[in-house]
Formats: sequence, structure tokens, C-alpha cells
Amino acid sequence: MENKEKILAAAASLFARQGLSFTMQDLANELHMAKKTVYKLFPSKEVLLQEVLEETFRRIQQEKARLAGSDLPYKEKLRRVMIALPEDIRVLDLRRLQPLAQRYPEVYHSLRHHLRSNWEPVYALLEEGKREGYIRDFDPVILRITVSASIESFLSGGELEEAGITYEEALERMMDIIMEGIAV
Repeated sequence: MENKEKILAAAASLFARQGLSFTMQDLANELHMAKKTVYKLFPSKEVLLQEVLEETFRRIQQEKARLAGSDLPYKEKLRRVMIALPEDIRVLDLRRLQPLAQRYPEVYHSLRHHLRSNWEPVYALLEEGKREGYIRDFDPVILRITVSASIESFLSGGELEEAGITYEEALERMMDIIMEGIAV
């Protein structure tokens, strides 16, 4: 299990530097291990990327739970839960995921699934906000669809890069618009 965790961490590090263009040989070199050892645990780069994705979203859900249980003021809590990213993920340029759909369609399908699921902490905060009078009544499914589609668009990177906007800046600006749109 220790090798698996090291490989996943090294793959994330390579992604931060090279995007999806890193090879399994690059990964083996980074770890000073035989490529065969990497392939024994991850039979393909697609399987490796799927594991990295699953681990990333597991950590995002932990961050959402931590934030939801925090003492932050309501609106800041809702904002942070909706775009929760652990600090080490925030530093990655997630726009580098742009070629994922064409090169690794199964991983891209999983990414889309994750973006559209596990919204329970957000839904709970929305209900609390409606009860307490912080936000107006609206359809939370439409909000989920809007945010998920926006994040997918941000991950494609093209328009953001042209505008000189980072992924994290785009998330913050999106939340400015959303929070003003749902506020009482």
C-alpha cells in the first residue's frame, strides 16, 4: 500500500509540472523504481489517473465536511463548501485537464460524475440558509447543474487562459455572481 500512495503522490506532482503529458516512464524515473513496479499496481495510465481522481475527490469531500462543520459565517461557509479544494490541490493548474476528455474518456466521465454528485453538504447548507433567511428560495438542482457546468468549462481552460484567469480565480468570480444572485 505504501508504494501505491507514493506512486499516486508522484503522479500528482508530475501532473502539476507537466499536465497529462507525463509518461509512466517519467513516473518510474521520478520514484527511482522500475516501470514494471508501477505497472504492477497500475496496469495503465488511465487506471492511474482514475485512482488519482478518486483520491482527489475523496479529499475534496473531507474538506467540504470540515468546512460545513466550521464556525465560519453562513455565507462564507456556503461559498467555501461549494468550491472546496484542499490547499495542495489549489496550487495545481487544473486547466491542464483539458485533454482528458479525448485522451482518457473513462476518467473524464468519472470527473463529470464527481462534479455532479455528493452535493449533500451544499444542499444541507442551502436548506439552513433558507430557514434562517440568509438566502431566497430557489431550485438547488439548477444551482448544482450551473456550478457543475461552469467548473467543467473552467477545466477546459481555453477561454480562461485567453482572459488570463486562473482556475481558482474563476471559481471565486463564479461564487461572487452566485452569492449575489441567491442572497436575500
